[in-house]
Amino acid sequence: MRPGMKIVIILVTAVLFWGGMLVACVSCSEKPNDLAVKVAEKALMATVDHPESVKILGFSKADSVFGKNYVTMEERMALSVMMMKINEQVMKTTNNFEDFNPDNREMNELVERQMEAMTTLRALVAFGDIQPEVHGQKKPQAPFSGWKVKVEVEAPNAEGKLCRSEHWFILDKSAQFVVKSFEIPLL
Repeated sequence: MRPGMKIVIILVTAVLFWGGMLVACVSCSEKPNDLAVKVAEKALMATVDHPESVKILGFSKADSVFGKNYVTMEERMALSVMMMKINEQVMKTTNNFEDFNPDNREMNELVERQMEAMTTLRALVAFGDIQPEVHGQKKPQAPFSGWKVKVEVEAPNAEGKLCRSEHWFILDKSAQFVVKSFEIPLL
């Protein structure tokens, strides 16, 4: 063996070994947005009473969150429309609360879920974010703060009737922890 051959073999072996380790690390690590969906599913199953009865209808793609403004203007409008539809159904069913039956568990549950969703929506809306441009300049965008994932589910209520809802999960930057979650009832 030539005198420099041993060093060349050691160098080639080291480069191949560390290159293989790098490829293995990169291929095994999940993208944060894929991880966010998995963490949201785990969090959903951990927060419901009977996870075996929950049917997941769909996941949204993990979407970026900037600052504390978790809900975009378009999402606010869509959520407001959903809440108005539920409110209209409650008013129609109860004849504007004139025929309200406190023993009707189904209606009580729907009203309670809708009120919780409205409270959450109000808390999430950052009113400073709604302000118009000042002197033609937009407000600077807040820094990236995490991910949000929406999960549409169908699960039985206490009476066994299937109810649909959309669970929102706000996760940290690394998509490992749920920072905030809430449920929006769907009709």
